[in-house]
Amino acid sequence: MTRPKGGPGRFRDLSGAASFPVVKRPAIPYTLTDGSVYTRSADRRTDRMIPSLLRNRKLGSKLMLLLLTVILAPLSLLGLLFYQNSVEWVEEKSDKESLQVLNLVMQNADEMLRGVETQLLDIYNQDDIIAQLSGSVPDAAGSGENPIAEDRISRYLRDFLRGKDDVDSVYFLTESGATYFADFRGSSLFTDQIGRNPQWLERIAEENGRIVWIPTYEIAPNRYSPDNSYYFAAGMSIRDVTDELQALGALIINVKISSLDRLIGQVDVSPNGTILVADDSGNLIWHPNPRAFGTRMNEIPFYKATKPGEFVRFELNGESYRIGRVASGFNNWSYYAIVPQLDLDAQTENQKRFLVVTIVAFSALFLLLAWLTTHYITKPIRQLVVAMKQIQKDSQGVKLQAQSNDEIGMLQMAFNGMRGRINDLIQEVRIVSDKEKEAEIRALQAQINPHFVYNTLDAINWLAIEKDENEISSMITALSDMMRYAIRPGAPWVRMEEELQWAQNYAYLQEMRFEAKFAVEFDIPAELLQLKVPRLLLQPYMENAILHGMENLDGGGLIRVGLALESEDKLRLVVEDNGVGMTSERMDSIKSRKSHGIGITNMDDRLKLEYGAGYGVQVESEPGRGTRVTVVLPVIRDENNPRGETDLWHTER
Repeated sequence: MTRPKGGPGRFRDLSGAASFPVVKRPAIPYTLTDGSVYTRSADRRTDRMIPSLLRNRKLGSKLMLLLLTVILAPLSLLGLLFYQNSVEWVEEKSDKESLQVLNLVMQNADEMLRGVETQLLDIYNQDDIIAQLSGSVPDAAGSGENPIAEDRISRYLRDFLRGKDDVDSVYFLTESGATYFADFRGSSLFTDQIGRNPQWLERIAEENGRIVWIPTYEIAPNRYSPDNSYYFAAGMSIRDVTDELQALGALIINVKISSLDRLIGQVDVSPNGTILVADDSGNLIWHPNPRAFGTRMNEIPFYKATKPGEFVRFELNGESYRIGRVASGFNNWSYYAIVPQLDLDAQTENQKRFLVVTIVAFSALFLLLAWLTTHYITKPIRQLVVAMKQIQKDSQGVKLQAQSNDEIGMLQMAFNGMRGRINDLIQEVRIVSDKEKEAEIRALQAQINPHFVYNTLDAINWLAIEKDENEISSMITALSDMMRYAIRPGAPWVRMEEELQWAQNYAYLQEMRFEAKFAVEFDIPAELLQLKVPRLLLQPYMENAILHGMENLDGGGLIRVGLALESEDKLRLVVEDNGVGMTSERMDSIKSRKSHGIGITNMDDRLKLEYGAGYGVQVESEPGRGTRVTVVLPVIRDENNPRGETDLWHTER
């Protein structure tokens, strides 16, 4: 027979009951309908992801910013793409038109130069001149020039100039060093150029009769011209076709630069564009600015970078240009078009202006639309916010008029319903509060009753001690401890140590009542005695086991109470007996609260509500084999005794 520990006759007053700290329950996650788990920590992580600048703005500002981002930003992006495509289209169009202009200029220049070439080759149609030139070559004896031949050659050269406005002068330089010319300024100006540029004659000799184009050169102001004069020349070596192509000398025609001015000077590739001509050696042939003559084109980067028929972008003197060229197959001259990027930008100015006006107009339209939208949405929400603030001050609050059947209207109607429900709850709370006050008054008036009972029991206890009725004294002590534990004020969760003391007292009294028809065994490890459990946790299960399980037994009954750790956060309490058991119908009636067992189902509901579906009470029973009750509890430690040290065996009674 299990007896409570401690001697008889020792009581503790109700006023000396210890107070218990508030139990801090672990944070329990909530399982949503889709199976995902929601916790407040996840909510906080989401909040940190939202920029504080946006989070602190009002709803209207957020909506307007969203509309502008979703609508205006793509519109601006499309506008920029349209403008970029326009710029590319203008560049392609400009390149194509510039190439067409260059090809036309090249064709006209080639035609003019072919005329010069024909004039040069005409000398081979003058057999007498060729013969005279051949006769003018000194013989082996070193005889001098033939005066008659010289006169015929000079006359031929003078006749050569007649009717040729583009040809300035013509020279024939013999192999012997004699010079024949037709030049109204005399020969000194050109022969000085020959002396300064000996490579001209060297190149003419190297080409063995093919025409050589001499790059543009400058003649300084003189008595015949107050300004600088510019010419380019065509020369070839004259051969004696009757005498093994013997070299007779070099024939050179000086062509006025104005001949190219007429062909190129009036042609524009763009309002500020430039055309220039260079030969295959990098010598500048033509440029609209005479001061550029003498420039070596091969020293300029774009000279080698540009390919025939293509345009490239280059930076010159800090400005951007598009440069393209075509090459002549007639004499290998290259014709360049240099187009400033500013000219191309001017062509897209209208598109740019149209794009800006369109974006500004649409921006204003979308701003107006965004304002109207946010105003329509946020105005009723602002009214709802004002009403909620008002209801904080006055329980009656403000009743909102639902103006639509959309979500905002539903929210307003829900607010009105909530307002009415709050008023009803306030009234209910007032009624309950009044009743609680009445109950407190009655409880204060009845506080004398427990003291009277304790004093009476104490007197009976001492009387039993004086009569050496120790069994009676023990029963009175157990009963008084049970009464003090059950009705004392305090927290609903107590240490397992205290619950075990109550259970032992209860078991002792019941064993005495039923005259040892059964025994109660407790299997609770000492390290678990400081864990928190609900007050009177064991009462309904032990009572059901004794009254319904052991009532019809004649003896040999056994009730086991065991407690063990199921996991780090779960306790498993088992109360089992070998009594008469229950039928399935009786079990169903208990679960449906149609029969006894309300304490069992209440504990199950309480644990599941507070801690989740993983906690609660499970009852198993078979008729004739007994009943087993399993209670899964959360592990809650006593903050005043975190290491679980117990003083169960030293508790005064």
